[in-house]
Amino acid sequence: MKRKKVDNFKKIFSLLFLIFWCLLIFYFSNQKGDISKNSSNGVIDLLNQFLRIFNDSIDLNNIEGISFLIRKLAHMFLYFVLYIAIFSVFKSFNFLKNIKSYFLILGLCFLYAISDEVHQLFITERSFGIIDILIDTFGASLGFFFLSFGNKKIKSQDKRMKS
Repeated sequence: MKRKKVDNFKKIFSLLFLIFWCLLIFYFSNQKGDISKNSSNGVIDLLNQFLRIFNDSIDLNNIEGISFLIRKLAHMFLYFVLYIAIFSVFKSFNFLKNIKSYFLILGLCFLYAISDEVHQLFITERSFGIIDILIDTFGASLGFFFLSFGNKKIKSQDKRMKS
């Protein structure tokens, strides 16, 4: 009985986290272009403060393209976590049957990235970006490799412990 409660909690938690994460991505995509850029600049300012602990002369604002890099890394991170969130839902509902499930999750992330870019067509100062879809999918692919490598490592450790 206790095991069933734990399983139900995992299902509910993984679903709620996935919904939260999708809404977070939607929230960021729903920001006007200038607000989105200011968010990136806020991250750069935060990194500058952190780096000044080690060296007073560092200023990331002087590095050309740093805002672009921060924005693209944010895309990758959001979709890396999205892959893991969908994987969690699949795992808690026992949908992970074989390697095809991993690729299905990757496909779902790709489709969400496309829908995200279509959504941005309707937001002031935002646009549809094929590069962003590729970067999002790359971030999700990192989640795929992270989890598939982790599962192989865990399985090989289980085999060694059993023998």
